[in-house]
Amino acid sequence: MAGDMEDAATAPRKRVYMYNPLVSFSSHIDTYLAEILRREGRGDAISQPRCPGIACESGDFFYRCVTCRDARLFCQSCIVTAHLCSPTHIIQHWNGDYFDKIPLQMLGLWYQVGHLIGKACAHPRPAFGSRFMIIDMNGIHNVALDFCHCLRECPLAIQLQRAWLFPGTVLEPRIAVTVAALEQFQMLTFMGKLSAYEYYHSLARLSDNTGTKTPLDNFEAFICIVREWSFIRLLKRGGIGNDASGWEAAKPASCAVECLTCPRPGINIPVKSDPNAPTAWEDTLFVGVDANFKLERFEVSSEEKDPRLGRALCYFVDTKSVGGVVCTRHKLKLPLSTVDLRVGETGVPRIVTTYDIACQWSINLEDRIKVYGPDMAPPLCNMLYLVPKFHLPGHIKACQEKYCMSFHIHVGNNNGKAPERSWAISNGVAASTREMSPGHRREKLDQHFGDVNWQKNDAVPNAAEFESHFERFTMTLPTDDVAKWTTMVEAWEADREQFNPFARIVTSKLEAAMRLQLARKDAQDELAGLEGDQLYVTSPKDMIAQGVQIEASQRRIARMNKDLGEHSTDLQRAQVLEKVESWFVQQEVHMPVICGLRIRDSEGNGPSVPTYSQPLYLPSTVLLHHPCDDIVGFDLLHMIRGHLLALAKGYKDADAMTLTQKEQLKCHKTTRDLNTRITQAKYYYRNVRQCLMTLSARTGEHSWQSQLRGLEDSDVRRISDSTVGAFDTEQGMSWIWYAAHLGDVPGGINEYLRIEWCKARARAHRWREECKLVNANMQRVKRTLEHDTNLWLSRAQSGMEGGAFITAGEGAAAYAKRQAAIRIAIKSSFEQKWCRVEEWIALGETDESVAADNENPFIE
Repeated sequence: MAGDMEDAATAPRKRVYMYNPLVSFSSHIDTYLAEILRREGRGDAISQPRCPGIACESGDFFYRCVTCRDARLFCQSCIVTAHLCSPTHIIQHWNGDYFDKIPLQMLGLWYQVGHLIGKACAHPRPAFGSRFMIIDMNGIHNVALDFCHCLRECPLAIQLQRAWLFPGTVLEPRIAVTVAALEQFQMLTFMGKLSAYEYYHSLARLSDNTGTKTPLDNFEAFICIVREWSFIRLLKRGGIGNDASGWEAAKPASCAVECLTCPRPGINIPVKSDPNAPTAWEDTLFVGVDANFKLERFEVSSEEKDPRLGRALCYFVDTKSVGGVVCTRHKLKLPLSTVDLRVGETGVPRIVTTYDIACQWSINLEDRIKVYGPDMAPPLCNMLYLVPKFHLPGHIKACQEKYCMSFHIHVGNNNGKAPERSWAISNGVAASTREMSPGHRREKLDQHFGDVNWQKNDAVPNAAEFESHFERFTMTLPTDDVAKWTTMVEAWEADREQFNPFARIVTSKLEAAMRLQLARKDAQDELAGLEGDQLYVTSPKDMIAQGVQIEASQRRIARMNKDLGEHSTDLQRAQVLEKVESWFVQQEVHMPVICGLRIRDSEGNGPSVPTYSQPLYLPSTVLLHHPCDDIVGFDLLHMIRGHLLALAKGYKDADAMTLTQKEQLKCHKTTRDLNTRITQAKYYYRNVRQCLMTLSARTGEHSWQSQLRGLEDSDVRRISDSTVGAFDTEQGMSWIWYAAHLGDVPGGINEYLRIEWCKARARAHRWREECKLVNANMQRVKRTLEHDTNLWLSRAQSGMEGGAFITAGEGAAAYAKRQAAIRIAIKSSFEQKWCRVEEWIALGETDESVAADNENPFIE
């Protein structure tokens, strides 16, 4: 007799010891605390005999540098000499009881700019009031600073920049920020969306966290410096510094970080291409349009009072909320977001645009574009408008069938959600940008969009699983239906005016259809004699199925008897006993060998054997492989699939109709009945499979296992069901749908199968297109990096000409060569990562045909 699989015990997993640093730390807390306190004193410097400075014999050593992490104590002269080029280091003075902070300015340090370190200036000029403020990574410092006023005088701001300090003003700077602090702030604001206010006041607290010596508030000057430095760095990275014509001659969008993968005529695709070529679709440009009202701006300042530095050099942003165009495949902001998109013979062959309301937005788009003149009007005949998959469920059924990205050819596995994902990154700065002036806000967003673009990369999907699902599902369907559906879907893909095979055309009353199927099932059960004793009507497979059901009932009664007592299941035992006796008669007809076994049991055990212990002698328990054993399993699978189809069709009909309360109650009852039948069939299937497993262990016959697999609860789902959050191209089909032939089905359910077959075909084709798009993307990335490398090398060769830029020629050439080296390194890294991708994709196109030949044919 088959064992109860539900009661099988699982062995506990062996635990692996993991090192926990906090557990080890807990035993050293006192030691660590003592070391922290030791730093408050002089430590090993207590026994120091003299100042450790070179050739210094001073015995008055009371100063140490925290920034240098040097625990030794120096005299005043040596500590100043050691920090001639480090005026922002934090110095501590031992006053006899404890260390207190003392600025180098008070110790006599004058920081000289305009000369190399160690070179004295013949005519130094003290900075404003001898109190120059420098903002560094470790705080805000007042420094005694001298400018150079020699004959070789250069502007004060330039002297500061050559000392790696960015000045606050051009003429008479009184404040500067170190380049290290500016770079740190920019990276913190990119990664953590830290605002300038938070960064500046964090430095102020590092300088004094008691509130007794708070440095002078120069936050507005800090903001101005950050904006100027960010803009200069933007021009530098855009190669504007290598152009002798200056930044005012820079072309629009010349500083934007562009997508390496998107098709760009003359750079990574030919300038002239045939839009009708078989592979032209691989160079499709995918763009998404969206608006973000979280990035709104308060009515602060104006364009006149605070103009933007460098208009139209990066990305388009609006004055109130932000609207943008994003590459939907790679989630990069397009330069200006209204870039001159060339379509057709001299540009990209096609543009796919996604928008939340593309169904309405695209209707009069051509008329709206004509208002702006012919220069702004692209050839709309080569543009396709779709709705992102995330927003599609909110649209009506007609929009879902017409604008779904999964149903259209040559779009790959694209969901069109790139704008929302890019907004999610930039929304972190919304709290700070809403209070900025118009110019400052646009500059800030340009920087964040550029940083997001710089970090993007792409990956390779695997299409084999979905193609396998589609091919196996096709094998289970009638050949004539598949041929007809293929013709329909190919005609629709070629001409959208043809009938849409993804749309429903047959409607029926939900209650009547589902009740009719249940009534037919009840009629079949009655003819099979499950409720009576019609001996010769019962077939061998039905006899085995009844035996499996009776065996399940016996185990259920045994559990109830154990839990509730001896006399709590009399009625159930009587019902099961009646079925057992009727089944015994039927079994003797199909399995005569069982008669001898029953005579032996009656002589040895007597009549007192409990109902739940009556041996049924199924074929698996007496080592008989009945030819109908596995057919019962396929019948149960067919039963489960039939109920799932009826259930799915019922749900679709219910969604398409408005039901009264009475109709809803009937619908719920019918659905509950179907779910109950599915649960029973699932339980019976597992019992049949366990019987077959018992036989296989003794007979060595395992061919049936490729079709009758282990049935998990997650396997019993509708064709298009998937995990929560999965989209059309991410969901897989359960194996139960291609384990055996589906057979003939009613017209309404046949239509449902047609739609699901079309969806399965679309999933397989979209993933195969995705593989081809990934391959095309990789080739365009390589060509783009080669183009950018050559561009930077040409900039290095051009040099700088004329005026004040002559001395910067070496630096400009060095920067251009470094940028070229970065592109070469990125290209080499990509080639190393992608070295097997092309072979992998090509292998995936052939593996499925080989796998299909090796599959066991389904059982009719």
